[in-house]
Amino acid sequence: MRSSTRHHVDQLLIEQGRFSPVAWLLATGYLSYSNYIDWRDGLIENLDSCFTAPRERIIEQLAIATNYARTLGLSETRDTYLSTEQNELIISRNSQDDINFKTDFAPPQDRMQMDLFFDSAPIYAENELIDAIITHNKRKIPELLDTLYAFDPEKHEDYALLIVQEKKFRAPGLSLPNKLDTLDNTLMPLAVKLLRSEAIRFLTPLWQSLSAELTDYPFDPELPKLHVSYSGMKAFLWHDVTKAIEQEPDYVREPVLLFRYAEASFKQDRELSGLEHWFLLFLLHSESAEQLIKQTGHHLLSDDWQRFQKLDPELPTQFFPAWILLIKPALAKQDLILNGEAEGFLAFNLAKQLSAEPLESTSVALRADLKKLNPDLFRHFLDSR
Repeated sequence: MRSSTRHHVDQLLIEQGRFSPVAWLLATGYLSYSNYIDWRDGLIENLDSCFTAPRERIIEQLAIATNYARTLGLSETRDTYLSTEQNELIISRNSQDDINFKTDFAPPQDRMQMDLFFDSAPIYAENELIDAIITHNKRKIPELLDTLYAFDPEKHEDYALLIVQEKKFRAPGLSLPNKLDTLDNTLMPLAVKLLRSEAIRFLTPLWQSLSAELTDYPFDPELPKLHVSYSGMKAFLWHDVTKAIEQEPDYVREPVLLFRYAEASFKQDRELSGLEHWFLLFLLHSESAEQLIKQTGHHLLSDDWQRFQKLDPELPTQFFPAWILLIKPALAKQDLILNGEAEGFLAFNLAKQLSAEPLESTSVALRADLKKLNPDLFRHFLDSR
């Protein structure tokens, strides 16, 4: 749990330039985007009532994440979330937990502390502009842009570009590849830089809009991001991701689709489906799996992978699924069916039978078969007993 939670912090810092607990909740699937919007609209009193995992487990992981963020020397800022009626929103009735969930971490700014009165004016102007952009208040945006220009012409230029690029994205006639490029390479980094914690509310509807246009658009290995399996992940549309992948003929041939299917399954609490697709990824595309597992949000899988890499003697990547079943016999009793002729598949099915069988005469023959197939894997099986 510790290593995967730190990985989430690193990922958010890379993608958004800051670690926000609310963004983390959405990225891990612990919070649905629809519940997040209802909360922002003042329809839900306490956000933690909507968590999709036990609250205690989430609190524990958040503590690991915040402690890690502090060791990185990040600066802490307290966020205030306001509803559309400008009422302060509550994440948790527990006051300390509420503070923790509203504490963001970002690299410290190289900036002198200015006079409080004079320094507050540009901050106020920028916050007003952010609110107008998020709420699509087209009447106020030009006026607020002009106000910001008087304080910070460079920042004004960035906001103006954000607004122009959003209009470009929404304009009719723009091709889907150009829409993806505009959103992924221009709007997303700009929004993360300027809108900070509000970037989610700005970007997610755009990703949802692109996903709607990409419905029934076939997957192209040359353009792997131009597919609902990518845009849906960005928009927290986990069901749409799995549905779009299932419509692709023989999608198991594409490593990135197996990865996306697994990750979206985990977000929907379809644990076995997620593991099955991750196992297929290791069995069919071992080299790609080694790269893609670095991006997984499944903490148990990533922790097991780190243990697997430290084994002595080492095992080829394709034996990772078999090794997991051998060290976690309870998992072998689940309805995991993976058929193939490669050694990885043979080892997987032997491990499944061995872990499910009691120590009787039948398991002796299975042990002999496993030892013949891969002596090192057999040795690790014995060490795990």
